[in-house]
Amino acid sequence: MMAIATHAMIESRDLPLPPRDARLAEMLARWHAARRSDPLLLRADVTFEAMLPMVGHVDLVDVLPAGSASRFVFRLVCTARETRDGFVVRATGDIRPAALARATEADFAACVTAAAPVLREVTLGDGARTVRFFRLILPYAERRGDATPSFLADCLVDEPGVRELLADPSFRNGAG
Repeated sequence: MMAIATHAMIESRDLPLPPRDARLAEMLARWHAARRSDPLLLRADVTFEAMLPMVGHVDLVDVLPAGSASRFVFRLVCTARETRDGFVVRATGDIRPAALARATEADFAACVTAAAPVLREVTLGDGARTVRFFRLILPYAERRGDATPSFLADCLVDEPGVRELLADPSFRNGAG
């Protein structure tokens, strides 16, 4: 019997750094080592080699000025979270359900405000199942010495069932 989602539940909470997950911990260590004494790592430092531990699990996001219609625009959406049915995410506002879009925007905004790495645990539910994923958000600057992020690397570690729930039309179109 197939469960029908009655609502979309999304919760995002802060976790302490460093991450417990080895891949996320390695990404954070690489970020710290590469930035040296600069407040932020440079956007030009976001290379395939730099992202190697998280290839297939990282979103790259442009940060637009506050007040922009879409503040966070995806340059690359990780392959580990491909959505089905042709749904393409171009900006956080395209994420469904809307409550997940708001939570993602809040997580990204927290990283921009802190101008420092942020680790979040995101729990998703549809009334019949609950899944979670972990998100390490790393800020990058356009120019050396900039203290305000212009680019984010969103490193994701999914537990089983996350992709299936996100692809489920009843969840994506659920209340929220």
